[in-house]
Amino acid sequence: MKALFEDSYMAVVMPTLLVRYGELGLKSDSVRSRFEQALVQDIRRKHVLAGVPCVITSPRGRVFVDSDDWQRSCEILSHTFGVVSFSPVTRVSSDFETMKQGIRAFAEPLVFEGATFAIRARRTGNHPYTSQSLGRDLGSVVFTSFIDKNLKVDLGEPDVEIFVEVREREAYLHSSRLPGPGGMPKGTQGKVLSIVESERGLASSWLLMKRGCNVQIATQNHDLTAPLTAWNPDLKVMDPEDNLFSLAWRKECSGLAFEWGITELDNRPAPKGDLPVFYPLVGMTSEEVHALIKRVNA
Repeated sequence: MKALFEDSYMAVVMPTLLVRYGELGLKSDSVRSRFEQALVQDIRRKHVLAGVPCVITSPRGRVFVDSDDWQRSCEILSHTFGVVSFSPVTRVSSDFETMKQGIRAFAEPLVFEGATFAIRARRTGNHPYTSQSLGRDLGSVVFTSFIDKNLKVDLGEPDVEIFVEVREREAYLHSSRLPGPGGMPKGTQGKVLSIVESERGLASSWLLMKRGCNVQIATQNHDLTAPLTAWNPDLKVMDPEDNLFSLAWRKECSGLAFEWGITELDNRPAPKGDLPVFYPLVGMTSEEVHALIKRVNA
């Protein structure tokens, strides 16, 4: 990647993507490490399939992605289970004098005449400053650097927010937080055979995938499941059989899932077999299912 050096401040032309995950960070050390590796492998696999070279690092609590096409990487991360949110960040040294130069350059295209702003700072590691003092001092740098713009500090609802995350020897500056789907990384839970009869099956399967299940699809309309491949490029789709439980056993699945809601459960005989049966949509309204279908197709 190309970089531009100005004194001790390095402005990266292609921003690093800082990736945040949620509940997997609450697991024990061994489980968290395994789940984090699964997340990194899924991100890397999708970049390989997209033909986008990338470098992924994973210090505790965060994942960082550097790629040759950061906008394509954003699309990938927005379709990767386990990702809660991510931000394009500018990486600088955690030395305060270097951060002062970095915050000026970062803030310049963001601030405007009469704008209100806030600096949100947090740190991990040993530094000669606290998170509170860092936010205050960097805020002072922005205020004095653009005195001609008549900026005002507003910690409640500012026009411009600049986030500074310091981790040991590096600091990451960003002003936006893009949403991921959340949930658990792909393949961290069991294998489930999902029966897809309509678009509702897309929503049902997606919810299972979000919980980390390795979902396999049984459907008579293979084209119907195409939107799910954006979430799992390795999705396996097969024709259904009369005995779905036998099919699930052969595919080494731990259970079956149906797209049925309350109405279908009332009007259809319950499937009988020797595996657990799941109904991910059973508690959802038609409007909620429709919104989820749109989310799957996005």
